[in-house]
Amino acid sequence: MAASCANRSNNKGGSQIGIILLGNTGAGKSFLGNILLGRDAFKNECNSNSVTHETEFETFVDGDESYAVFNIPGLIEGDQTAIDRNKREIYKAFEQRPNSVVVFIFVGGSGGRMRDEDLVAFNALHQAFKFKPQSLVLIVNDLPPRRSENYEATVTVSLERLLKIPDLKVCFLDRIDNKNHDECNRVRTKLIEFIIGRSTPELHKKEGDIQLHVDTIAKLKAESKAAQEKLENEINSLRDEIAKKDREFKAAEEQRQKEFECLKDEMIREDQNHSQEIQNMQHRINTLESIPPQVIVKRVKRKHWWKKL
Repeated sequence: MAASCANRSNNKGGSQIGIILLGNTGAGKSFLGNILLGRDAFKNECNSNSVTHETEFETFVDGDESYAVFNIPGLIEGDQTAIDRNKREIYKAFEQRPNSVVVFIFVGGSGGRMRDEDLVAFNALHQAFKFKPQSLVLIVNDLPPRRSENYEATVTVSLERLLKIPDLKVCFLDRIDNKNHDECNRVRTKLIEFIIGRSTPELHKKEGDIQLHVDTIAKLKAESKAAQEKLENEINSLRDEIAKKDREFKAAEEQRQKEFECLKDEMIREDQNHSQEIQNMQHRINTLESIPPQVIVKRVKRKHWWKKL
């Protein structure tokens, strides 16, 4: 049974490192928390409604280090009372373990597009806590195993542009069967690699309140959608430009090859002409050597007589 922050307040400011799982309802926070722990500690269901209403954590040990894995309610809800409750629960986690790695979970979208509500939630949290790239992991969860070849690269570039954070660590997780132990172990290994192996815990201090009101969510989602569409057009334009440059490069390369072939043919012809000239000169020398000296003396007075040889 996971311990609630309210019942474990004596650990506030402890040396234990926090792993704070953030994301909206249905992103898979509880499920991935259980995968990371290697046991079913957090309640999780396939449900569009929120399952977690109170911040809770469980201890996870890796080597000599102890971590507190936090499972936190999703930020965005349908009414302001629930949103304000979720804000308070998020604050509790950072108060208990300010030295932490932050993990935000996105639900994977088709064609590299993220859910707008996920982008809205992340931006609201980032403005309040100013996440640092070295202690931040983004997870794109529940992806179909078969997806476009450049999906990961496209999503990573898109997230860096949309969130305005460089050098993001983005972990892509395939949709798995939670009863398949091999699949769960593969996901757990990947989570540990990104959260512990590639990240450095940092102190997170609340620099302002989480600014999110139910009346503004629709507007923020529309702005997020417009930003994603604009970025998609920019990426497509860039691809077109790259393709155009590639065509120009290939055409220039073909032209250079043609010019090289022409130059090579010309050099061969010049070499052949030069060889013929040498043969002609040798023939003249041989002919000249066959003429008696007295005949040469008589002919030397004739202008250009040797050309008739």
